[in-house]
Amino acid sequence: MALKLTPDSVLFEQIRSGDIKSCYYFYGKDVATLESVVKKLEAKLLTPEQRDLNYHFFDGANLDMSALSDAAEALPMFADRVVIAINDYYLKSDQKSAEPKKGAKRQDPLKTILSELDPETTTVIFYATGVDPCDGKKTLNPKNSSLAEHICSCGGEVCEFAYKKPRELVKYICRRVEKNGSSISQDAALKLAESCLSNLLMIQSETDKLSAYRFGEEISADDVSELVAGQMDTDIYKLARAATSGDRRSVFVILSELYNRGIESGYLLSAIGGAFLDLYRAKLALMTGRSEQDVVADYNYGSRAFVVRNSLRDCQRIPVSRLRYCLSVISDCDIAMKSSRTDRRILLETAIVRILSGEGAR
Repeated sequence: MALKLTPDSVLFEQIRSGDIKSCYYFYGKDVATLESVVKKLEAKLLTPEQRDLNYHFFDGANLDMSALSDAAEALPMFADRVVIAINDYYLKSDQKSAEPKKGAKRQDPLKTILSELDPETTTVIFYATGVDPCDGKKTLNPKNSSLAEHICSCGGEVCEFAYKKPRELVKYICRRVEKNGSSISQDAALKLAESCLSNLLMIQSETDKLSAYRFGEEISADDVSELVAGQMDTDIYKLARAATSGDRRSVFVILSELYNRGIESGYLLSAIGGAFLDLYRAKLALMTGRSEQDVVADYNYGSRAFVVRNSLRDCQRIPVSRLRYCLSVISDCDIAMKSSRTDRRILLETAIVRILSGEGAR
């Protein structure tokens, strides 16, 4: 059977209305929203007082089928349901099931447990936060897809939490702002969505903050720029753009803000390298007559297509030789961080100074 995904809007409505299923399978890149939904679902099903006797958590990496079976067969005590949460249960594409005993019928014990769940008393929630059940592709790998299909066949729901494209969130932002008693233009709403990297939880928080600031008035694009804290990716992109243009002051102001958030130098270097790579890809696309859609498809940007659009805009005046030089400096710094005992922050700042000076760029 083909895997039928439940839209997140439908899932939210089901939870609000109390239409609870016996099993759920949640995965996707928008981990923050996914975890929030899991917590809301658990809170909907059990009060804090009921959790001690009726809530069971399992680490998917070391899932004990016997213990899971016992939990699934238990009846709720002083509550309506038993809730079982299984985090990061993951099957590799080439993973083989245990061989059955001679003469025995091959049977997946997990699927058997799920088939026998009582929908009136038990709910099992599979959710992936630290593993990728898609193995880097757009859909679940065959093994995980088989599990998800079985959950659907048992009356459960499978939901992917993917980042929406910024333009898809404009109407949502406008409605939320209006509900809060203010207004916002579509351009400002788009800027807010891009600043938050389409993270719905961040958008909700920032929208409410802006609405309180401009209660009864219109929220402008300038308000978004001044009041919305940049996500690390957007700030790093600004840093890369400032570095290629030689804006020393902006570079070190942004770098200082990133350090103040407690971000480690090695991670910063990797992210900065990614920003330069985005610019380099865009520059090559311009030089060879490739379109934004080509770059998005070739490098699987997905909902981050706006990164390509911004890179295509900002790379026009940057010589390709300078971008190659910047990537070379980042590579040298990465090697130094992994092979020397010099403080990583010093190495990173030295690399940035080299990029700003442009020495060696041709």
